[in-house]
Amino acid sequence: MKGKHKIEVRSKRIVFTIELERNITILRGDSATGKTTLVEMLSAYENYGRKSGITIVCDKTCRVLSGALWEAQLKDIQDAIVFVDEGSTFVSSLDFARAIQKTDNYYVLVTREDLSTLPYSVNAILELKKTTSRFKRTYNKAYPIYDSLSASDVELGSVEKLLTEDANSGYQLFTKVGEKYGIVCIPAAGKDNIKQKIFPMKSEKVLVIADGAAFGPQMNDIYRLMQEDNAKFSLYLPESLEWLLLKADLLGQPDIIEILQHPADFIESSEFFSWERFFTNLLEQRTKDISYMRYDKAKLPEFYLQEENLEKIIAEMG
Repeated sequence: MKGKHKIEVRSKRIVFTIELERNITILRGDSATGKTTLVEMLSAYENYGRKSGITIVCDKTCRVLSGALWEAQLKDIQDAIVFVDEGSTFVSSLDFARAIQKTDNYYVLVTREDLSTLPYSVNAILELKKTTSRFKRTYNKAYPIYDSLSASDVELGSVEKLLTEDANSGYQLFTKVGEKYGIVCIPAAGKDNIKQKIFPMKSEKVLVIADGAAFGPQMNDIYRLMQEDNAKFSLYLPESLEWLLLKADLLGQPDIIEILQHPADFIESSEFFSWERFFTNLLEQRTKDISYMRYDKAKLPEFYLQEENLEKIIAEMG
């Protein structure tokens, strides 16, 4: 499955609206926002159809995955939007992560947990909110929780340090960027290490740079840290390093810009478990036959570190 999909679930009393564009979405919300009610309505429609009193408007079939036999259920589900309710402990298991890879479904996971086994995006963590009430109906819609944080522009002139997720090509690039502004660059050597690395520096003007497309499991902890009174660090969460290099238009391939404008239309969930993997593959494929551009996650070719290209990358960050 690929593309954007809108789901509207209605009863006489309540309406839910969710828009999806990625294969994994985390759905959260305060008590009484209707998360469990939404899944119950979907389940009722799945079992009884229109007799349930539920109406579902969506271009894809919506299914509910639950219980001890979830693996057997999943084998029979294709090209569907699959909901898993809160309390289904299997969502945090490696078995679930392995089972949903290579499937052509989208998944909506109702959970308060940070699922470290899954590479979901910061932008795919949604919160159900009540929008309006009229004609004895309550309307609830899902909104990205961290939308403003992940889309913020970078002002390198006001930064004292850079903390990068990886210790390889990303660290190389941002070390060069830092040198232009007299900023030291520190590698975290993995997204799971960012919290530990940033904690002693949280009161400094540090810019944390990580791949937003797979940083969802870490975002809750980092956000809590940002709310502390003495916290001064900020975030820059592009989809991935590869996305940033592509977005800076270094390759001179016009169709890449179109792909980046509407990535959901090009990313097939059965082929790419996260958008980060898609952008890595895209950059590797587009540069594999050009020796001086050939992208390598371990070591960045000098081409990307040239002054002209650094300026394009910095401009894209801003």
